[in-house]
Amino acid sequence: MKPLVFSIIFLFMVVTAAFPLTVNEHAPLFYLRDNNGEGFYLSNYIGNTKKEPVKGIILNFFSSACKPCKNELPVLNSLTDELNQKGIKVIIIGYKEDFDVITDFLTKLKVDKPIILSDVYGKVGGKYGVYYLPLTILIGSDGKVKDIIRGELPDMEKVLKEKVRSCYGNTPPFPSNHPLYPHIYYSIIFCRNTGKEENR
Repeated sequence: MKPLVFSIIFLFMVVTAAFPLTVNEHAPLFYLRDNNGEGFYLSNYIGNTKKEPVKGIILNFFSSACKPCKNELPVLNSLTDELNQKGIKVIIIGYKEDFDVITDFLTKLKVDKPIILSDVYGKVGGKYGVYYLPLTILIGSDGKVKDIIRGELPDMEKVLKEKVRSCYGNTPPFPSNHPLYPHIYYSIIFCRNTGKEENR
C-alpha cells in the first residue's frame, strides 16, 4: 500500500512541476527587453500597478525550431491591429533564443506587428510552465490567467476572434473622444469569463 501512496504523491509532484501555472491564478509579472532595446514590464498593463489601461493581453511563447509556431505567428501578426483597436495587446516571446535568431526567424515569416520580446535564459517561460510550444496565455486586466492554450490551435484566427467577442464584445475600450484613446495600445488576451484551460 505504501509504494502505491508514494507513487501517487510522486506523480502529483511531477505533474505540478510540469504545469505550475493554472487558470484563475495571477499571471507572473516579468521584465524583458523588446526588439528595440526598450524595457517591457508586464505590471504596466495588468493588476493593481498598471499604468496603461488594457482589456486584455495575449501572451504567446515561440521558438524558431517550433514548426507549429511558424503557422501561428503569421496569424497573430495579421490580427494584431484589429486586436489593438479592441484594447487587446499581443505579445510574443522568443523562448531561449536571442534577438539575432528571433529577428531572422520573424523576418522570414514577415511578423512585425506584435510586441516582440526575448526570454533568452528561459526564466519567464519557466514561470509560465513552458514545456511545449507554442504556448498561449490569456490574461485579464486584473492580472489573472483566464485561459491556457498548450500546442497549436487548429483554427487560431477563428478561436481568438471568438474569445475576443465573448470576453470584450465588439466595442473599443474607450470612445474616440477619450483623451487617452490615440495613445492606447493593447496585447495578450485576458478574458473576463469564467476561465477555461484548453489543451490542444
